[in-house]
Amino acid sequence: MKRFGLIALVLSVLVIGVVIWLGLGSSYATSGQTQASSPSLTETAQPSSLQEKLAAANNDESKMQQQQQQESIQKIIQLFQKNPGNITLLLNQLQQNCPDTNCQALLKQVLAEYPDQQLAQTLKQLIERLPLYEKEMQAKTMSTQMTPQQRYQEIWNLREQTLGRQETQLGFAKKKFSSYQFAYGELLGRAPQMTLQQRLSELAQLQQQYRNPSKNIDGQRSRYDKALKLALIGITDPIQQQEITQQIRNSHLSGKEAAQLAEREQ
Repeated sequence: MKRFGLIALVLSVLVIGVVIWLGLGSSYATSGQTQASSPSLTETAQPSSLQEKLAAANNDESKMQQQQQQESIQKIIQLFQKNPGNITLLLNQLQQNCPDTNCQALLKQVLAEYPDQQLAQTLKQLIERLPLYEKEMQAKTMSTQMTPQQRYQEIWNLREQTLGRQETQLGFAKKKFSSYQFAYGELLGRAPQMTLQQRLSELAQLQQQYRNPSKNIDGQRSRYDKALKLALIGITDPIQQQEITQQIRNSHLSGKEAAQLAEREQ
């Protein structure tokens, strides 16, 4: 019996030892797995942090580029405000300085923040309505018997109808002046077949036709020079030239200005 008791005791000790050994092994295995997995977490964290930094850098660069483009657009609009009348030139400059697809959005933002909101809104409406004007212009037909002056007036009327009067003046004033100069040159060519009164009357009609809503197409001195040049075509008699010159001065200049001009020309 003692022998069996001893054997049972030995077996119990062995069983307990095995159990303890298995428990420690499992603990070590779990610890090993944890330690093995820790480097992998670190390894994945590093690329993620780098990607975030790169994304932030790209975002900052994009914002800086947009700010530079906005400043460039604002400068272009400021130059256009000082020298308006050629919307084609303005659009070409905008396209050259803002080739990105979001250029329209940048332009709208610049116009929304522009100090002169009256100009900004007029320019915004002009640009928005240009496609309609181009469509109407393509569909319009004009008689070949119309003079260049008549054709231009038709085009100008179409612009005012589709774009608006202020918008047309802002975008096409220089073309209007060029057409006026062309029409004046045409009048000079017909002057020898016209009387003095006919010449001056047609010039007055021409200047009235091309008159801007707020001011004349020419300054006072320019109107005088054009009238005098037109009136003296074909006049060779010095006395008649002097009489016509005096007549034009009196009708286009004040008494003081006419006297000062006469003194300078003596």
